[in-house]
Amino acid sequence: MDPTFENEMSDSAPTPLPAHDASLLGGLRSSQARLFAGIVALLCILYVAFALTPSSYALAYEYLGLAPQQPLLGTARYIRTDEWMVFTPYIQIAVGNDFGQVNAHSAYHESLRTFQALPLLDWGLLFKPYHWAFFLLPAANAYSFFFMFMAMAFLCGWALFLRQLRLPALAAMLVSVTLFFAPFVQVWWTSNAGAFALAPWAAVAWLRIGHRGLRIAASAYALAAWLVAVSYPPFIISSLLAMAVLVLAFRRDAITLRRLFDAAVAGAIALAVFVGYFHDIIPIVRNTVYPGQRQSAGGGVGLTTLLAHLFPNLMTYRFAPLPLFKASNDCEIAVLGSLLPLFTVVLADGARLRAWAGSHRSTLLILAAGLLLIACWIFLPIPAVVGKLTGLSMVPPARALLAFGLLLNIGCAMILVRCGVRLERWRLLLLAALLVAGSLAKFLFGEGQLSRLHSTADALPYLCLAALAIAAKRPRLSVHAASLVLATAALANLLGNGLFNPVQPAGPIFAMDRTAVLQSLQARGARNNTEGVLVAPGGFGALLPGAGIAAVNHVLYLPQLDYFGRYFPAMQDEAFNFTFNRYHHITVAADSDMPRVLQGDLVEVPANILLAAPACATPGTRDCRAGAQP
Repeated sequence: MDPTFENEMSDSAPTPLPAHDASLLGGLRSSQARLFAGIVALLCILYVAFALTPSSYALAYEYLGLAPQQPLLGTARYIRTDEWMVFTPYIQIAVGNDFGQVNAHSAYHESLRTFQALPLLDWGLLFKPYHWAFFLLPAANAYSFFFMFMAMAFLCGWALFLRQLRLPALAAMLVSVTLFFAPFVQVWWTSNAGAFALAPWAAVAWLRIGHRGLRIAASAYALAAWLVAVSYPPFIISSLLAMAVLVLAFRRDAITLRRLFDAAVAGAIALAVFVGYFHDIIPIVRNTVYPGQRQSAGGGVGLTTLLAHLFPNLMTYRFAPLPLFKASNDCEIAVLGSLLPLFTVVLADGARLRAWAGSHRSTLLILAAGLLLIACWIFLPIPAVVGKLTGLSMVPPARALLAFGLLLNIGCAMILVRCGVRLERWRLLLLAALLVAGSLAKFLFGEGQLSRLHSTADALPYLCLAALAIAAKRPRLSVHAASLVLATAALANLLGNGLFNPVQPAGPIFAMDRTAVLQSLQARGARNNTEGVLVAPGGFGALLPGAGIAAVNHVLYLPQLDYFGRYFPAMQDEAFNFTFNRYHHITVAADSDMPRVLQGDLVEVPANILLAAPACATPGTRDCRAGAQP
């Protein structure tokens, strides 16, 4: 081996850790920090000025019979129906109702105070800074601001959290970018941005702020804002568990009785805000068949998913599942993966790693215990009763991949930074060989199919590895070997997943032609019932109410038992409760006589009954269904 090449490609020195300054741009000269902040601010301003979003709402136009629309960049994803069929239409509904708390234009007159935060003019707006722009800007630009705010909150929040774990500024920012563009985050982003982006801020406030009163206030506000944004327990619990393990592993010095007491006080304040804001709907949701009575047991996720954390694209063609996993979909198969774990296995300086592990046994044990606990819940058939003891029964195993990925990737980044890396030729060749093995392994999942297993996305890790090898040969760059490795992982995720969600202007979203939509639906058999409510064959999510049309077809966050009780007074109580006491999409069938549950969140109702006059004119469920069989 060429000794010159060997020396240039080797760097065992760990990256220096921050001593006191844990700010986001700590370590940069003031001029550099101002330049960086200015560039980021300019990009954010341009993004909002052009009203850009990652929405897949372009699919709605064809669905509604309008002229097809195309995003500026990327492809609208049908799989993201919970965004373009639900969340975005509900934003339209909130705007159309002048930010009131009830949808006055709907047949159901449903509450808009839901567990996915909408821009409403009530006291909860104090905890929704991401929606403040709706009261200052046109709706399209405000919706763009929402996504820009969430993206910056994610990148800055997780970078600041990593700074509190004693990562250097550059490393923290690179890892934050890697996490943001991880498959799991991108496939769930457009309807769950708040759950991911606001997660670290309470921990940052708790770890960073010295003044006790300010620490409690900031932590309480950040936690309340997070809970109100997207009240989805699987992602909240997963993030909390991962952050708790990381703090316990890397910042035990911050865990004092005083700080724990402060955390309890902040948590109590945030819980009071949450309960106060949602006090009307919490008991309703808790008593629903779905999701209120849903309890998860452990297991059910294949062990191949574990390998997917090491080998990008192992289970997917582009983003779609390979034939062996066809029962899954683009979202369910995603993991919070990157090249960081593979880089750690191959490139970490073994001697320094052993020395560091010897002096940080408790750190490694805590990290390993956290990973093992979550892995057991994901892969092993653990009874739900065991999950109730830890709160994991509220986390379907596939959603716990969020916690596993956070722990694995952040843990690997900490090891790479603290122990240094060795960019020797044989290590890079070994990396290339392992990537080839991962690519070949995809043939095992093709069920005999040889085509549509590999795409250009499979070439990206090789290109990034080649770029790493070239950069490492330059002396000025090779002295920053750990940063090069982190940058390579970030670049691979950015290129591979950055356009899962498209770039879609929001202007057309808030300029729907209601008349054209009505004409298209009527041409396809939609009719108004005796109360003037549109009944359209098929399922449209919340697209029709979003366009300002009062329709039976809708997505109901809360059960509307009174409404359906008027049309189905003779249904047995148990069947009626099972059918309508849930979060669900309402789809209309032209050739059915009775409502039925097609899946957990999808209910089909018969058109002929909804078009006729209600069997009971009294709006109260108790009166309407007095004659129903128990």
